[in-house]
Amino acid sequence: MPTLNWLIQESNLNNIRLITGENHILQEIQSVNVLDNPDVLKWFKQNELILTTGYSFKDNPSLQRQMIKDMSDIGCAALAIKTKRFFRQIPEAIIDEAKKLDFPIIELPYFYSFSEISQIIFQQIHKEKNLQSEREQLFLSNFMQQILNHEPISTSLQQIAHFFATPVLLVDINCSLIASAFPYKYKDINEDNLQSLTDFLSIQISKNAIDNFYKINEQNYSLQTFSLYNQAGYLCFLHKQNSSLLIPTSKFLQNIIQLLTFACVQNQTLNTSYNNNSTFFLHFLVHHKQNNIEEIKKLCSFYGFDYRKEWICLTISLQNIPEKTKSSFLSKLNKFMKDTSFEDCNIFTCFNNNLFCIYFLFPANYHRLQALHQVQNFALILQTNFNEPPIFIGISACHKKITNISRAFEESLKSLQYQQQINDFKPGSYLHQIPLHLLNQSSSNLLIHNILQPLLDFDYQNDTELVHTLKIYFSCNYNASQAAKILYLHRNTMLNRLEKIKEILQTDFNNSNENILIYLSLSALEV
Repeated sequence: MPTLNWLIQESNLNNIRLITGENHILQEIQSVNVLDNPDVLKWFKQNELILTTGYSFKDNPSLQRQMIKDMSDIGCAALAIKTKRFFRQIPEAIIDEAKKLDFPIIELPYFYSFSEISQIIFQQIHKEKNLQSEREQLFLSNFMQQILNHEPISTSLQQIAHFFATPVLLVDINCSLIASAFPYKYKDINEDNLQSLTDFLSIQISKNAIDNFYKINEQNYSLQTFSLYNQAGYLCFLHKQNSSLLIPTSKFLQNIIQLLTFACVQNQTLNTSYNNNSTFFLHFLVHHKQNNIEEIKKLCSFYGFDYRKEWICLTISLQNIPEKTKSSFLSKLNKFMKDTSFEDCNIFTCFNNNLFCIYFLFPANYHRLQALHQVQNFALILQTNFNEPPIFIGISACHKKITNISRAFEESLKSLQYQQQINDFKPGSYLHQIPLHLLNQSSSNLLIHNILQPLLDFDYQNDTELVHTLKIYFSCNYNASQAAKILYLHRNTMLNRLEKIKEILQTDFNNSNENILIYLSLSALEV
């Protein structure tokens, strides 16, 4: 883009003077506008050169000061005032306010028309855009050649820093600094200054904002972060607080990130403790719920997740597995997955140190209840084969939209957490737990008070276990014989207990609506 320096020193326009704002001589000019009355201020944009004769504010010093303040707040490139038309010289109020705010004021000779100035600037903008396109193509060609030659990641980062003229950082998914690079002759900070950035990076990336500042050598800096395509880490640009030159999210930048991602995978720069890059896919599920569809598609294509199918997510907690045996447990689990035949579905796995996720990918429009039964049966087999130590398992509902990949994971996690809460190692299904997840403190208390309280009082006064008996009876689908076996009771004893429960609760278990309320009350009691 043309700069104020280009306008004053290198353009075909003569006798142009910079009156204030010398520190901004390299300020870019991205467009041109004309100030002919104060109302047009609301249409001005950042990095815009404002041209004026000054007629609309020539006798109003307070308005002159306010307009300079407003243009400074907007981030306009400069105010260029034509003299010897309505002003013999630029008013003191304008110069004084501009000096206070370090805002550029330019004096224009009266013999240039605004259209002539605008045309020259726009021609230069167009010319430099074409040159920029050529620079970008040349950069990408050289950048790709470096990567194909297996040059170090530090070399690639150095090229990015030189091109964008700003420090760049490569960090992993834990926001730890992997590598950094600086433009030529950059002396404001060095690599040692960046080692303490980890906490700030975590906040910056989680909030995805650039209005948080970090002080280095008494200067405030902000970080502009971009995720690598495989979610293994981030490319970060370090900007000074007063810099308006943020890196635009362009096709050019996307190409750089894609090539850098390839280089990191090729050089194994961002490894984790496991030899399975799907750790990063799980990191995406946990931390990147707001990604747009195109970003999710790219990530799915990178890892081989077929988002055109329907899926159910099964999540296993690894927290019960001792750290020293976790690696062998995962090897055994992966082998079990490979040796198990899955009917009508493909398997996609991703994991980290605490969770192991299995996505069951079924053909589009597959019978969803049948899919859920298959996953539940698999979970029971899994539970049987991995019961020392026992593991908690959560299962999601069936989904099909690409934006629901994370939702399926969240459902399986909620189901898993509920099983942990009630200490039940039986695989939990989110679909069957929906009534439980809808319960809140108020509704739980209401259900217990109105439905179960008489039974709770009887147990307390007589030292009995009728509430537990009722819970087992419901879990056995109203099968008294099966419930008696679980409770180690004679069948007649079980039947006698059920009669007592019916008498206390004033129910006969033939009313489906009341049975739902009893089930929810028992669940509320557990929660």
